[in-house]
Formats: sequence, C-alpha cells, structure tokens
Amino acid sequence: MHSGFCSTWSTARHRAPRIPEMPMLPLVLLMLVALLSAAPPTPLPAGPLPDHGFRFVRVQFDSNAPGMRSMGGAPWSHDHPRAELQFYEALERTTRIYVEGPPLVLTLKDERIFEHPLLYLCEPGYWTMDDDEVERLRAYLKRGGFILFDDFRGERELQQLYDQLKRLFPDREPVEIPPDHPIWSIYYDVDPVAAPSLVRGGFRFADYEDRYFALFDDRGRMMALLCYNQDIGDGWEWPERNVEDASTTSFQMGINFLMYALTH
Repeated sequence: MHSGFCSTWSTARHRAPRIPEMPMLPLVLLMLVALLSAAPPTPLPAGPLPDHGFRFVRVQFDSNAPGMRSMGGAPWSHDHPRAELQFYEALERTTRIYVEGPPLVLTLKDERIFEHPLLYLCEPGYWTMDDDEVERLRAYLKRGGFILFDDFRGERELQQLYDQLKRLFPDREPVEIPPDHPIWSIYYDVDPVAAPSLVRGGFRFADYEDRYFALFDDRGRMMALLCYNQDIGDGWEWPERNVEDASTTSFQMGINFLMYALTH
C-alpha cells in the first residue's frame, strides 16, 4: 500500500478530531422536517437545485477494477432492490423524512445525480472511474453532495477505493471518525465499536474489524463516508434475520448517516 495511506488510516482512530457542526444545506431545507422521537462530458448543470423529497440513489458502474472478481452479479447491484426498499420502509416508520418516488439507479454521468443530496455506492473495491466520472463526482461533492461507500473488505479493496478517492482529491486523506462523533448519535445512539460486521454476507459475522472513515472539505463538511469491513446494505436486505440485532443496527446506522448528510 501507499505509505501515506497506511500511516494515515492506521493511526487516525487515535487522533481523529471532532468535526465542527456546519449549517444546514439550502438543498434540503424543505425536505427534512421535525424528527420523531428515538463521451465528451455532458456540461454540468448550473444554478440552484430544486427542493424535493428524499429519493435513494444507487450508483451503477462498470466493474473493471484490475484483478478482481465478484460473486452474486454486478458488484454495484448487490442487495438491490430489496435493501433500498426496506430502507424506505424504515424511514417511513421511524422518521418524518418525506420519501418521494421509487429508488433510482444512476451512473455518475447522469445529470440527475445533481438533484439528489446522497449517493450510495456498493462494493467500491471493484470500482474505477473514467476521467469524466471523476470530474462529475468531484463537482457533485463540491456542491454539497454526499456519497456513502458500503460493502468492501480487506486491504486490496481498501486500496482500490483509496486510489479512486485520490483521483478526486489528491490533497485530501480519509480520516477515521471516532465513536463520539455526532453522526453516531444524531438520531439513534449507535455504538460503532460494538456493531457486528456483516461484510461476509448471510449474517455470518466476519472476523474483520469494521471501521468508518470520512473525507472532508475545507470547511470540515463531510463529503464521503466509508463503511470499511462492513455491509449495512446486507442488514437492510434481510431484516427478518436480525441475528444479534445486526439488521436493526444497520438500519439505525443508515438513518443516522442520512440525517447527518441532510443537515451538515
């Protein structure tokens, strides 16, 4: 691995700073209401984005990462569509976030990504971008977007994702978010240390240590969240299994991540 990558990620758990709160984004002022208790590139769209209800967006990508194979179909599609449909149900039952329309599957070249505040990308260990996608995702994140990376494990897949992030922001390093970061308590109280890792699939708890990293902009706003050695989408897909409350924890994490992305 890249030496800077190893040192930054291995020591961040002991020195990651608490990130200051940032004001609510105008994009979602009308979307989030009171919570219940516990080719050549297409030109980038200009001007303010419309306000609308939340819609889950899964990123579709070509799996052309070198030397890697994935079981269970295209990597981007794992747990689709059951995971997002179950996540919708959890949102509607436990929050007052307005869910508008069925979940979407979009590529990074689709202009519609700029209409949505959060993107979900599954299996980033198999993900690479072309230059146009790098430009568009960078623009999306700089304009206030948020991307959640889920379902990847081991050093090889971590390195693959890291390499893509460095193409986006060569001067930024992911930082591990500590257990006392407000993302773990913004709606549900979640203990990331105690959370089981579902990255092996089938609720066979993995021997991997799940860890959570973030990429921040110059103002301290979280642009990307990385669920390393974890697969919360698997917990969403199979709520009826819920071994050791693993599915419950996955839903709570997902709702916290969404709440944080919409309000910071």
